[in-house]
Amino acid sequence: MKFEKLNKSKDGKIIFIAGFIMAIILIIIINFFFTKAKYQVTSNIQIVKGKVSYNLADLNVLALQVQESENSETYKSTDEVPSGDYEVNKDKSYCTIGSNTNQLKDIPMEYKAGKVSISITKKGTKCYVFLDFKKTPSKVILANSPTQGDIGDITGPSCSGSLNSTCYSVSDDGKRNNMAQNGVFDTIDDYGKTYVFRGFVQNNWVKFGKKDSDDIWWRIIRVNGNGTLRLIYAGTGTTAPATDTSVTQTTTKAFNNDYQDNRYVGFMYGNSNNTYESTHKNETKSTIMGELESWWDLTTLGTLISKIDVDTGFCNDRSLSPVDHDTFKGVSGEEAGYNKKQTAYAGFHITHNNGTSWDTTEQEPTLKCANSTRDLFTGPRATPGGIQGTNKKIEGNGKLTYPVGLITADEVIYAGGFAGQNNDGYWLYTNQDYWTMSPSCFDNYNSANVFFVKNNGFLHYSNVVGTYGVRPVINLKANVSITGSGTTSDPYIVQ
Repeated sequence: MKFEKLNKSKDGKIIFIAGFIMAIILIIIINFFFTKAKYQVTSNIQIVKGKVSYNLADLNVLALQVQESENSETYKSTDEVPSGDYEVNKDKSYCTIGSNTNQLKDIPMEYKAGKVSISITKKGTKCYVFLDFKKTPSKVILANSPTQGDIGDITGPSCSGSLNSTCYSVSDDGKRNNMAQNGVFDTIDDYGKTYVFRGFVQNNWVKFGKKDSDDIWWRIIRVNGNGTLRLIYAGTGTTAPATDTSVTQTTTKAFNNDYQDNRYVGFMYGNSNNTYESTHKNETKSTIMGELESWWDLTTLGTLISKIDVDTGFCNDRSLSPVDHDTFKGVSGEEAGYNKKQTAYAGFHITHNNGTSWDTTEQEPTLKCANSTRDLFTGPRATPGGIQGTNKKIEGNGKLTYPVGLITADEVIYAGGFAGQNNDGYWLYTNQDYWTMSPSCFDNYNSANVFFVKNNGFLHYSNVVGTYGVRPVINLKANVSITGSGTTSDPYIVQ
């Protein structure tokens, strides 16, 4: 009997303990569902050498405010963290601790993928989080410089080449300007609508990166159709460099050290010249590509690679002219584009009439790369299969060691340059000669030629062994944050 009583007593204790455990679990479950915070986030507090985790229900996150619309100054309260293109407004957001009403602005807050993260060091912290629609670079720039509409046809000045004052308007600083258009205009590139800075503009300055502890200054060529920003080097210093001096370029260099073959119009080129395809295969780096890489290594841009786009790329358009230009062949890869065959490339066609004279009436630039798998130079981390364009995926060649290139002749024309015309009244004028990366022709002097901007603003072409300025071009990602208004005294700053 005693043995039986002992068993019953033991069973009772087990039942009691089991019931007690179940009651604790039930209390925990009830507490979890009825006292958890609105915004489910777990935070860590540093306790001596360890960490303790707890729910923000213990921290009293009192308010989440979301901007009602872009550029709105009003906010609405919400019980849920929204998903979308938002960022924390660090000027408005703040926390308090306990009964202290002092606003603490230095507590790190971040919004990412529909979640708010707050780095809290004390219990009893109360936070007031304000979320704004993310100000992408394109939104900021177009707010400061609204588009003036489609750029339309690119027509020539009213007189050909001379600097006669009757042919040019003269700005307050004495610049002769043959541009009827000044400001931001839109056109189409491979990715959609692109916004170009054209004429005598002064609000496209950017400060980004350093070289030898000096700030690197850039100017915006355009907002690409995918929202990325294309920038061209403009010098270094604590203040914006003068725009008409040699400081706007990194150095002077030949495009290639040889010129007696069609291959040398390439940013990279092939090691065989027997066919068009082998001539323009991307196997050997050009002289100027090597120079850009050497310059990159002397800057802090490598440490800022998370802000630099590697997919959009730079077009070294080696496609042939769709028509023959006198003795220049262009319509067939069997007749042109390799060895020492006289050849007109696409850039020659857009700037010349069907002969070999400059087209002074209308020039037809394009911001689409005809053969992106060969001629669109992209970085080594380029998205496999390319990125979505207007009607198709745009595939780059992935051949760049660093995501840096040069401006194209087409971009110079859109900015205000005109092949065969002087113009010192558009923003790309520097009073210096500098290279583009657009092939022109292989001429009857057995010379490979690439376009460059002359010291009078004239878009011309030259034998590739010529020594001209180097102005690096990069693309910033579409989702970087920028501040400023783009002037020399208040440049855009990449956050």
